[in-house]
Amino acid sequence: MKKLRKGLATIMVSDFIIFVCLVAFISTPLYAQSPVYGVIHGEVATPDGQALPGVEVTISSTKLIGGPQSVVTDSSGKFRFAALPPGTYTAEAKLQGFTPTKRIDLRLTMGQTLTADFFLQVGTLEESVEVIGIAPIIDVKDSQMGVHNMTKEYLEKIPSNRDFEDQLTFAPGAKGTWGSFYGSPDSTENKYLTDGLNTTNPEDGAPAQLTDYDSIEEFNVMGIGAPAEYGGFGGALVNVVTKSGGNDFSGLFTFHMRSPGWHSDNWGDYPDLARSVFSEFYNLHFNLGGSLIKDKLWFFTSGRYSYDQDHILDEGTGSKSWNGRGMGKLTWQINKNNRVTVAVDANTGEREGFTWEFVDPSIDYPSNRHGVFFNASYLHTFSSTTFLEARMGGMDTYSLSGTSSPAAHFDMETEWYTGNYWEFWESNRKRLDMNASVTHYTEDFLNTSHDFKFGVEYSRMPSHSQRGYPGGKYYADYGGEPYFLSVSEIYDIKPVGTRVSAFVQDSFTIADRITVNPGLRIMQARGNLPSFAKAPFRPKLGIAPRLGVSIDIFGDHSTVLKAHYGRYYHQMRDLMYTPWEPQGPYQEYVWGPVIEDWEGLEPGTIGEQWVLDFEDPWEAYTIDPNLKFPYMRQFVVGIERELGKDISVSASFIYRTNHDLLDRVNIAGDWDPVQWTDPYEGNTYTVYERLNPGENEFYITNPYEGQGHDIGAAYGDIVAWDPKRSNRTLELRFDKRYSNRWQLHASFITGYSWGNDDNYWGEYGSSHSTALGASWNFSNPNYQINAEGPLTLSSSYIFKTTGSYDIPVVDVTLGFDFRYESGDLYTRSIFLDPEIDSDAVGAFWIRDVTIFAEPRGSYRLPAQKNLNLRAEKYFQFGKIRVAILLDIFNVLNWDTVAWVETYQDPFSDFQFGYVWDIQNPRAFKLGLRLEF
Repeated sequence: MKKLRKGLATIMVSDFIIFVCLVAFISTPLYAQSPVYGVIHGEVATPDGQALPGVEVTISSTKLIGGPQSVVTDSSGKFRFAALPPGTYTAEAKLQGFTPTKRIDLRLTMGQTLTADFFLQVGTLEESVEVIGIAPIIDVKDSQMGVHNMTKEYLEKIPSNRDFEDQLTFAPGAKGTWGSFYGSPDSTENKYLTDGLNTTNPEDGAPAQLTDYDSIEEFNVMGIGAPAEYGGFGGALVNVVTKSGGNDFSGLFTFHMRSPGWHSDNWGDYPDLARSVFSEFYNLHFNLGGSLIKDKLWFFTSGRYSYDQDHILDEGTGSKSWNGRGMGKLTWQINKNNRVTVAVDANTGEREGFTWEFVDPSIDYPSNRHGVFFNASYLHTFSSTTFLEARMGGMDTYSLSGTSSPAAHFDMETEWYTGNYWEFWESNRKRLDMNASVTHYTEDFLNTSHDFKFGVEYSRMPSHSQRGYPGGKYYADYGGEPYFLSVSEIYDIKPVGTRVSAFVQDSFTIADRITVNPGLRIMQARGNLPSFAKAPFRPKLGIAPRLGVSIDIFGDHSTVLKAHYGRYYHQMRDLMYTPWEPQGPYQEYVWGPVIEDWEGLEPGTIGEQWVLDFEDPWEAYTIDPNLKFPYMRQFVVGIERELGKDISVSASFIYRTNHDLLDRVNIAGDWDPVQWTDPYEGNTYTVYERLNPGENEFYITNPYEGQGHDIGAAYGDIVAWDPKRSNRTLELRFDKRYSNRWQLHASFITGYSWGNDDNYWGEYGSSHSTALGASWNFSNPNYQINAEGPLTLSSSYIFKTTGSYDIPVVDVTLGFDFRYESGDLYTRSIFLDPEIDSDAVGAFWIRDVTIFAEPRGSYRLPAQKNLNLRAEKYFQFGKIRVAILLDIFNVLNWDTVAWVETYQDPFSDFQFGYVWDIQNPRAFKLGLRLEF
């Protein structure tokens, strides 16, 4: 925490002002949308289409600090309100001699441009005001498709675990619980923003700021056809806006709980499952918001405390944890043209004990974490067509699991840990981010109207991790006597990543119905490591063009055809380059008497000493001087149609390919192809016999077919194919926003992901995936056998629907969430005869070479399905509203298989297909909600 404050202090306020002014100076007049704010614009005309200049248009909203805003239509009858916070607006148009007209229920989401046209009838100001009830819901100016808006009403009425990451699963296109979008590798390729600032974990790309559920105003998932303003993702953009205060004092208190007995049993067909854990939890939350100075200074505060206790079937209690979180936010409207927002979010947590039954409960295993997030933004409005945004913020998070000594002992006979748990992990993650942009709208540039935007972003991400065996050793005993010893010093790494980006984008309209969205984004990334004189991770400058087209088919803003092409550079993660830091060797020893027993030697021949049996020396990496940053190429075409009040449908086709994937190539290992018949099924394979085991050197590059010959690798065919990962998806959506007491959202996607670089979570050098750095694809050619095919996270179909209905008179809300998706794919793996290849060339814990016995993706888990329900009853006591709710998860108590054994090992008790995990059983959650 002290280091973060020091880091922030080094960037003086004057430096930040210079940074913002530089953006304003460089920018020609520019405008576009914002990651936090939106736009309402339109035209005012007579019923026969004659433009009306000089009309006063006024908007108002409880979310709009500073009070109502007014503008006057220009000579073409057009008006525009920029930099508006998300919320529900009312717009009114007035002109002497005409009847004033209102448009109500204009619901604006973050980053959206709403078109709200007026038609004024001749009349007098004294006549009654006409109210138009149908509000626009489609953005006809933006070629981005499929933005999924989860507003406060949505979050409050749908059954959920009230978990930030779990919220991703509601979004169309998200597969599984880790949020893989359209073939992306789990959550590692998503980018997370909070109030417009990047809050992604710099180590692995996971979300770092797990914003308190009841502090979220709006939760958006986007990325299909995103403009040049956005980059650094290959999956989805997750954009969260937190709540702010208002002129009216308001508050919220919630309490949620689950008793350990509030679940059913669904494991009857799998009685020997190793994991039957049920959680007891209690969660309390409050928030308060209001004004310190009306229309001038708003405040918002929130706090949360939660307690969790695991219970193990027939075993008793497991680990328990405590978590606390607090947030404070101020919004200051300095004057009409200047606004400042400052927010601080802090959390702390601690865990005690073990859920795993094979760990001695007396082991001292501290587990705690804490973090601080800071976000400050400045908005300057030059006019209704031009404004400047600037943000600065950072994070400092710390986590500790375990102790650095003594060494752990695991008894292979009793399967029991003593002395310590096998892993120690201490980490500190930091970010310092700044971004600024100037925006402008013009009617007369090159005889067309243009929305321009220019911006720059800067990120600095220093981290520190220590991870490994406590004491640098791990003992495997048998019956309390020594057997194996693994030695590997705790890995200590201090990476510093930086990323600088700049973008320019335009949106110009042709003939009022066709909008073109060109854009360009450039990016430079660097990754520094202490042992290198200069940053070893120095990919070339990245240039990412974007081009989109939107066609307002009928000219009434009800139907829009969209197409978009874009290049998106992947999320930058420390794990791309931290394994290049020099490491000590990994060694395995066998106890002397054990060897004597194996080999039938006389006792005392070797004696009571450790004998080295295996050593994996760490070899330095050579880095390609022409290294390029990986990127995703995306093509999108789709159509959106407004069906009526708050109802829309859409259809889109998404095609994604990934390029310049970063990997390592073994340039010293040598192999010779041979025929091998496996002892499992009697199938014959062309495998690769190792000619020089233990001789491995790695070249970090962007592999391409035949590269081994070009770089002089000992085995010239080591790069047998171009690494690839692609996805094709057809997506259909139906959306009914919350109004008239009900809402309904449904989506169906069908498609597949294909390639030889998998999209599941895989540690560095331990799998077919580069999701967390390098794979093992080009470390040993045996891993290339049957490697191409449908990827693990490849959905033939995903159907999701959520909704709620408020029953009048009785004040009861019913909500539901239903999902049905094809299961993950998997492939049978078999062990290669060590006489052919005994050098796995993987992560240090991988000792055996395995191959795919069939083509990738030959097996699929059962279809995953789930139904959750909510019932909530409201009571009104003056201005206080109280609700009691019940959530039921997995209502039908399905027992769908979620994970099976994929290795065929004749010496294992768990053969291929053995069920390791199933869907969680039916469970209940009770909640109380009080608000005013």
